[in-house]
Amino acid sequence: MSLKFDKFKIRFKYNNSEFFKVYKNNYFCLEMMILETTTFSLIVDILKFIIPAIIVFSATYIMMRQFLEEDYKKKLLEIKEKNAGVITPIKLQAYERLTILLERIAPENLVISLSKPKQTAAELKQLINFQVTEEFNHNISQQVYISSQAWELIKLIREQVLQIVDISYKDLPDNAKGTDLGKAIINELMNHKSHPTRSGIEFLKKEISLVM
Repeated sequence: MSLKFDKFKIRFKYNNSEFFKVYKNNYFCLEMMILETTTFSLIVDILKFIIPAIIVFSATYIMMRQFLEEDYKKKLLEIKEKNAGVITPIKLQAYERLTILLERIAPENLVISLSKPKQTAAELKQLINFQVTEEFNHNISQQVYISSQAWELIKLIREQVLQIVDISYKDLPDNAKGTDLGKAIINELMNHKSHPTRSGIEFLKKEISLVM
């Protein structure tokens, strides 16, 4: 009888331990399910709050951006209209000054204005080079008010004038006079198909008609 009772106790303990193991496993699984459900619900609740907020913010941002762009364009147009009356006279003045520049550096005008009695060819050449450089540097800021094409043309004309003077001077003897260089410059100028400064002035006239 005692032996049977002991066997029963052992069997009960064994079964009891197995029962608690299963219970613990099921309880753990239940806790995990509850935790997962709670976490999912929390995420859903957060998304319910965040998504509408993002939509509202995006719509507001787009509307504000469009408004600011339109306002900027409107103000820019107003500034252009206000400055039109100021910029146009300045542009006209720039074209006038550059036209005077081209007139002054015309080879024949340089010879007339810079020639002096008892002057050597070297002295006249030096004066011409200096005058052309000074005239150009004095008007260099005018490039802001004209087209880049017009300014590049003016720079090219300056180089052409200096080249005409250099070519004319190289063919002269060492003891040549200023009058000799003057004649050589005029002859070299006549060999050109087009007058450099006159073509530049014509270009400026055409361009200024677009501004007025």
